[in-house]
Amino acid sequence: MAESFLHPAPAVKIACFFAPYLIEDPESIPADSGYLTHDGVPLKWHLPLGLLYDLYLLSVRDTDSDHPDAALTPFRLTLHYTPDAASATVNAISPDPIRMHDFFINAVKEADFVRSGTAKPIMSLSAADSRALWSSTQDNDLATFSRVYQILMPSSTHLRNIPLRIYLPSSTEGEETAQMKVLQAQVAPWASTQSITSVAQARNTGQGQPQTLGSALHTLIPSLFPSRRTPLIARPILHGAHLPLTANLDELARWACYADGWLHLVIAVNG
Repeated sequence: MAESFLHPAPAVKIACFFAPYLIEDPESIPADSGYLTHDGVPLKWHLPLGLLYDLYLLSVRDTDSDHPDAALTPFRLTLHYTPDAASATVNAISPDPIRMHDFFINAVKEADFVRSGTAKPIMSLSAADSRALWSSTQDNDLATFSRVYQILMPSSTHLRNIPLRIYLPSSTEGEETAQMKVLQAQVAPWASTQSITSVAQARNTGQGQPQTLGSALHTLIPSLFPSRRTPLIARPILHGAHLPLTANLDELARWACYADGWLHLVIAVNG
């Protein structure tokens, strides 16, 4: 499970650790009032931490190497407690826990709808499993999370689309707030062939060509991925690793998604 969001527990520990070094009286500063930046860019609290790492660090590194983990630069974060109207309220390190819970559950529901064409699986969870899904992400309890997640995941024959979001980072140089382009489109687990002309036909017959990461990216961003097999211009990054374009998209969705059920894929242009 990819631990994600900047939830309250570490915020309190961080505030206690830095309390002796604060200019202001620590008692006057709420533990959850800070926000984090990387190279001056405020980090969005609702994005998974691994995604932020891929987006703001790995995607701007030299991608010609086949070993992106070699001599990695640390993900240097700056914690701010000075109020900033443009950042503090939007990117707070620990927003209202209820707001965080609702955002997470809504993301899970959306991913569930993309996969199944309905939100019935998530809506049919027992109250205990619904609570376990949220608490397991906070407690980093992989076993419990995996058990509940498998209830939500449809079989390959019933999988309609892949929950996929593609992030195209823009340059942050000279900008206080970096913008990112997010591409979200319906991507089926099966690609059409000459004999199989529809995704439904491929799914129902068990024939057709499984959708690979390369075939999906070639369809969605042909200017960056003119080849379905070779990363000539850009490379996809997930969980700190460059992915092969031949990777099966169905398998990625099952075993490499984030805690919210989405594949958050960062694109790095070859340098």
